[in-house]
Amino acid sequence: MAHAAGIVLYNPDINRLEENISAIAPQVSELILIDNGSKNIDEIAELTAKYQNITYVRNDDNYGIAKALNQIIDKAEELGAEWVLTLDQDTVCQPDIIETYDSFSKRAKDNVGIITSMYKDRSVEVDFGLTKDYEKVSFCITSGAFNNIKSIKAVGGFDEKLFIDMVDYDICYALTRGGYKIIRLNYTGFLHEVGRSTSRKFFGKDIIIFNHSPLRKYYWVRNSIYLKRKYKLGFKSDVRVVKRMIQTLLYEDDKFHKLKSMFKGVADGYKL
Repeated sequence: MAHAAGIVLYNPDINRLEENISAIAPQVSELILIDNGSKNIDEIAELTAKYQNITYVRNDDNYGIAKALNQIIDKAEELGAEWVLTLDQDTVCQPDIIETYDSFSKRAKDNVGIITSMYKDRSVEVDFGLTKDYEKVSFCITSGAFNNIKSIKAVGGFDEKLFIDMVDYDICYALTRGGYKIIRLNYTGFLHEVGRSTSRKFFGKDIIIFNHSPLRKYYWVRNSIYLKRKYKLGFKSDVRVVKRMIQTLLYEDDKFHKLKSMFKGVADGYKL
């Protein structure tokens, strides 16, 4: 059975991308790169020329994460894969991640939509808590996720309205509501970076402050509101948005532009 992985590219740091590709390319039959209009195409071409198993697709513009993920799913299916690992451009996998995921997928039932694992954050220590070898979870990030192609397609794929941010929440909501499971293997499968994250105390709890740009703040809020409406999630979504605004005000720089973008996100979330 063909093993496939896919990476979405947008102006990647070439050294980090090389680390990423060199970790995953030997583990798969085909590595699919979907480039959302990167400017440093010469550097990317020089890097990818070193590998025989890379399929490179260049989009004319930045069409967003969700569309690129759908392109990875379609291309992997074309190549004869049943599962495909999706990665951010700066994620670095363990040398046994495909073998570990593949071994579990062979034992998994038909209703498993995604297999994921724990990860180590480059900026902040994330403690997932080891309880079992694996467990059912309600959410996982798209980076490091082993996606069952049939399951993803059965729920309509990734929602391209989202462009960026909350794309992972959406697909997890769609899968779990469609009767599919998300299984997390409790081993550290990859190294990942969530923005320029820092850890802070918020009402006595440890929280991660992501320090995202005003544009990312906009999409996070807009898409949170959109998902609340799409899945009828109720007031808890509003609470999360308000908390994120307060945390931005308390702990981040460029507060004015970030909060302005977030309020615009609220307004646009009701129009989407």
